[in-house]
Amino acid sequence: MTVTKTATVTAPPPKPRSPRGSGLVRPPHATTIRLVLAAVDGNALDRAIGAFLQQRKAPVSGRKVIAVDGKTLRGSRTTGRTATALIAAMTHSGQVIAQRQIDGKSNEIPAFAPLLDGIDLTGAVITADALYTQHDHAAYLHGSGVTIRPS
Repeated sequence: MTVTKTATVTAPPPKPRSPRGSGLVRPPHATTIRLVLAAVDGNALDRAIGAFLQQRKAPVSGRKVIAVDGKTLRGSRTTGRTATALIAAMTHSGQVIAQRQIDGKSNEIPAFAPLLDGIDLTGAVITADALYTQHDHAAYLHGSGVTIRPS
């Protein structure tokens, strides 16, 4: 299901549905939204939302700083499924600019470069946990225009 189709399915009806005719429109039921989001490709939705947020951001003076971190979603593990893990890139002002779901049989390390592929990293400072201090990650960042300085 595409993001456009998701918007079409969850869009409010054109006519007011309020019993009193107040002009208020009821939002879609939580079950409807849950079923639609379950059918959507999560990575495609994350890319679309990330691109939208990157276009909306206000110009910031100074250097672009991006933090990369992974999290496991609380309550996502069931008896038949492992916990859902995500890796995200966000600005230091708190704006998430990219996010991906990590494969259940993997960890955050192989998801690092694909997460940052859609972001212009020229002149950026990337902050991340020690987990990401990998030779391949440094080579990827250097090739993406990030200046690497030893501390």
